[in-house]
Amino acid sequence: MTQSLKVGFLGLGRMGAALARGCLNSAVADAVSGYDPAAPANAEATLPGLIRAQSAADLEAAVDVVLLCVKPQDMPAAIAELAGNKRYISIAAGLSTGRLRSFFKTGQSTQISRVMPNISATIGQSVSGYYCEEETLAALTERLFSAVGVAIRVKQESLLHAVTGLSGSGPAYVFEFIHALAEGGVAAGLPYEAALKLAVATTAGAAALVTATGEHPSALRNHVASPGGTTIAGLAALERGAFHGHVMAAVDAATRRSRELDED
Repeated sequence: MTQSLKVGFLGLGRMGAALARGCLNSAVADAVSGYDPAAPANAEATLPGLIRAQSAADLEAAVDVVLLCVKPQDMPAAIAELAGNKRYISIAAGLSTGRLRSFFKTGQSTQISRVMPNISATIGQSVSGYYCEEETLAALTERLFSAVGVAIRVKQESLLHAVTGLSGSGPAYVFEFIHALAEGGVAAGLPYEAALKLAVATTAGAAALVTATGEHPSALRNHVASPGGTTIAGLAALERGAFHGHVMAAVDAATRRSRELDED
């Protein structure tokens, strides 16, 4: 039998609200509460079923685990209102578990899990990388973030920078690719609306095929590229533009920027 679970969200911006909605829709928790320091009056407006707390302290007192979803620059002030006697899960980029603990009165004894979700949490399809030192809290983190997509645990906190560079920032790279693919269709004579539909469906189908078959992406690419055909001509054009290397460089640049933010 699954243990009763009450979850609280401190911060209900785009990501906090998406995660809270995922918890409410999946029934992963017995009760979901929320308090948004930035807009407390509007906290429950678009989240039917959310229990509205009157303050950060009230929220903490009512739940088993608090998800810290405020902006990094607002985190010290938000945590100052907490007693530090519960479990905590932070989605704030650039704030290590060590720095987060330093904001709590309880200091190093505070149990904290750190998660990097992505924007697809808004439709329940997030990819979330997380780091946690304590096994019970790790299992809880997995349970909650699996409710809004896929949760992957990393063994070293430093690897969350790579998660940020890849899956945290990755949707933007994919959006850019879809837009470029559609504009390629326009250049070839298609109306943009039709080209965009084709580009979106093609991208989604290709990703689903990787998941469904378990084949290496290179093997699937080779299934499409027949000798002397259209696909190999297109791949050659991508190679001339160093497409593969540029995508790798984008992940690397975002990873390095994440490290910089963590050091500020």
